Amino acid sequence: MDDAYCDRIPRRRFRWHFLPSKTGVRASFADFVRMRSRKGVLMLSAVGFFVSLLLALSYLTVGVLSSPHDGHTFFGGKKDPMRPPQQKYLEEAASYSSTFKKLKSTLKRIHVPEHYHNPHVFDDPRAEDPTLLPKIYHPYPDYESSEWKQTHRGNFQPCMGPRGMYLNESLEDRVGVYVGIPEGFPAPVFGTHQTIGLDGELSYDRYTRYGPYGFGEDEDDVKNWIKPAPVDWNRTDWGSLQRQCVERNAARYAQSTQEQRSAKVTMRPEHRTAILIRTYTNKEYSEDDKRVLRAMITELSLHSGGEYEVFLLVHVKDDTIQINKKEVYDQVVRETIPEEFWGIAKLWNIETVRAPYPYLNPAVVNVHQSQWLPVLWFMNENPQFDYFWNWEIDTRYTGHLYEFAEKVAEFGRNQPRRGMWERSERFYIPGLHGDYDNEFRKYVDQRVYQAIWGPMPAHDVENPTGPQPPVKDYRRDNYNWGVGEEADYISFLPIFNPQNTHWVLRDDVIGYEGITTPRRATIVTHSRLSRRLLQQMHQENLYGRHIGSEMFPQTIALLHGYKALYAPHPIWSDKPWKLERLDRWFNSGINGKSGNTIDSPFSWGREARFEDLSWYYRCNIPGRLYWNFLGWEKDNTGGPDVRTPRPLSGNSHGLLTDHLQYERRYGRHVLPSMLFHPIKDVQPNADSMSYRLPT
Repeated sequence: MDDAYCDRIPRRRFRWHFLPSKTGVRASFADFVRMRSRKGVLMLSAVGFFVSLLLALSYLTVGVLSSPHDGHTFFGGKKDPMRPPQQKYLEEAASYSSTFKKLKSTLKRIHVPEHYHNPHVFDDPRAEDPTLLPKIYHPYPDYESSEWKQTHRGNFQPCMGPRGMYLNESLEDRVGVYVGIPEGFPAPVFGTHQTIGLDGELSYDRYTRYGPYGFGEDEDDVKNWIKPAPVDWNRTDWGSLQRQCVERNAARYAQSTQEQRSAKVTMRPEHRTAILIRTYTNKEYSEDDKRVLRAMITELSLHSGGEYEVFLLVHVKDDTIQINKKEVYDQVVRETIPEEFWGIAKLWNIETVRAPYPYLNPAVVNVHQSQWLPVLWFMNENPQFDYFWNWEIDTRYTGHLYEFAEKVAEFGRNQPRRGMWERSERFYIPGLHGDYDNEFRKYVDQRVYQAIWGPMPAHDVENPTGPQPPVKDYRRDNYNWGVGEEADYISFLPIFNPQNTHWVLRDDVIGYEGITTPRRATIVTHSRLSRRLLQQMHQENLYGRHIGSEMFPQTIALLHGYKALYAPHPIWSDKPWKLERLDRWFNSGINGKSGNTIDSPFSWGREARFEDLSWYYRCNIPGRLYWNFLGWEKDNTGGPDVRTPRPLSGNSHGLLTDHLQYERRYGRHVLPSMLFHPIKDVQPNADSMSYRLPT
């Protein structure tokens, strides 16, 4: 069964429609119980037997469907017929050793690919011998080219950076890279760089990645690195730098969404995107947090001439603080936010964001169930933005942020709508599924009986606001509809059907049909959204309707026919899984879907499958690799202070401490571009690898 079919089954609140009624109208179960006749008692017994039989058969069926490769023998075999699938997973996972604990992902092991070409990678002109230094990576359009000027309104104006120089004149404010990745570095298990359009042949170290933003300012004589001029970060005003940048480039942009959509404009203004970094008032900002924020503002906003603008969306947890008063607002900013970021902070509290929605149930208005309310509030207050990133502050990206944001948006723009929902509900395993836009597309199409095509019909949505399909039958569309259309929602894990799973928040729906309402979900709310999707979410809240945070944008896109998809960015596993078994444990639903069954990896008791990955709300690869990336020891790998005991030469009774430092022996730790979550408490001795999920 496909999702379009499954979603259309439960249209009304559950009623026992096969039961008779004296009036000839289908009766409810309660009506039937009130019937005292012998006929009713006999039918009740028959119904009980029938339901029991169905439950027994469904249990065995689910076991077979959700465990297609487990080799269970249900009748007369030696294996336990009721053996839980998760037990089988845990046994398999335990049989593998750690991939990254053994890997030396260091500068000395970088393998340079043949015939590499990227016009945005070039030698550092400051170097006497460029072969000994990292190259400069500048993945921006050629704003001065005639091609760019002919297709864009206004001229690009370079912006001032934190070192008091215009960024087109400053090499010290640019990211460095090494061409190639370490020999033996494993391929991602889900997604690829190439699928999204990212350069997967580049490596970064802590100096090339964060040197422009303050890393290594107190270090001298670092090999393979030209140290930038120091900056007094406390005197840097990032808010002012961003505003000045937008003012210099004002001719490129619309002043309102009305101007953006005006048919009278001869050359449409460029879209602008807001990056909303979610944080809170008692957050302690580490030096790494600050460097990451500086990188985001510089790479996304200043270098692009204001195409992006970065904000801290700050939750004031104490509802008694009157942030509606300017003097109180300013005091909270000064006391809770590092000085350099005062100008980008936007404070909100529950009272502020729920005020527009008097019909919304107060019980669900909290940061966990309704975390989109501050995004909706920001959207309504800032009409100059067309797209919005809901950015988790404990996310890290080791590559160039402008490349990442632009390529994710481009991927969404280039995807056709045909098969969009069906592809997005599966983990894409490149080694098993082949090329995403050809083989995987065919693979999914062969497993779908009826694809979702346009808005998903639902009683609660009489007039969907999304576009209607150009043809009635999706099979008549040659993967053309939607190509060139901006995506309304982009996630970084599959958009799965939570119905029939044991995901704990699957029924957090109020004001619709309830548990029968078609819906979709994505774990981790880190995502990119369009204004039109957020406006429809705003309208739903005005009606008093509510959907849980990890289902809201996806479900509204489903019901109204907006363009929503999962961007299969590279995700790594610390276990060297066989691909067929990986597919079994993560695409464990009917016809290879990730949801819609109890054995979904998102179900309660199955989420431990994510512990060894690089992206989830709890997983452990980030806490190893990112700590090593910063030059710190973690689990006996990386770090300049790691000493390995070895036998004392000529004396078997003692040990001699090997004083050769890890990086001196193996080289500086480097990584390709990787998206990590979660990264918390970034301190050398933090416990960053003890995340556990229910089993």
